[in-house]
Amino acid sequence: MRAFWLLIVCAVLAGCTSARPPEIRRPSEAERVQIDQALAPLVAASAICQGQDPCPIGVGVIQLRRIDLAVGPNPPNKFGLTITAGALGNLQPSELQAALAHELGHVQLGHLDSRAERRQMGSPGTAKASGGGEEGLRRNRAYDREEEFAADSYAVELLDRLPGGPGRGCADMLLLLERLDLELTAPAWSSWLSTHPTPTARLQAIQAECGKKP
Repeated sequence: MRAFWLLIVCAVLAGCTSARPPEIRRPSEAERVQIDQALAPLVAASAICQGQDPCPIGVGVIQLRRIDLAVGPNPPNKFGLTITAGALGNLQPSELQAALAHELGHVQLGHLDSRAERRQMGSPGTAKASGGGEEGLRRNRAYDREEEFAADSYAVELLDRLPGGPGRGCADMLLLLERLDLELTAPAWSSWLSTHPTPTARLQAIQAECGKKP
């Protein structure tokens, strides 16, 4: 099954409301093919769009050199996906597919809804009524970290459903996280790391999980 691409809107990224949002553009034809080849098998294996063919997924490319991907609501599409030009230009096909499997994990595990609920709870009026402050911020960051670990585990299982598995899920996720561990030494990642576990922590978690597999 091939995915049906639509340009996503800026609202798919939480950071898009900043004063200087990154440029988001429609994928080129070569990029569309690259994304489609990696994502379509995952969409089929996950049954995320069961009964919908083609699968409506919004896709946009962010003009940043660093490696990053994100998912978010993008009505009327199933979800919206953003990928940096750096990810498309630097990740190997298996690494890109592993990163996309992780993002599908966020969608399938209900993380988009839980993030929306946390944003609503974190609004000024709600935060004041519920105590909010540093405790609320720490709680949200803990939830974010738990979701990242859960999405990694989902990605391993999803990749194992593709040809070449089982076993490829662990191998591909470990390669991706090793790459990200090197990538995230740059200062530009400081804000991202404030709400995400480090790639080293994620790598150790997947190593432990994969070490238990027969």
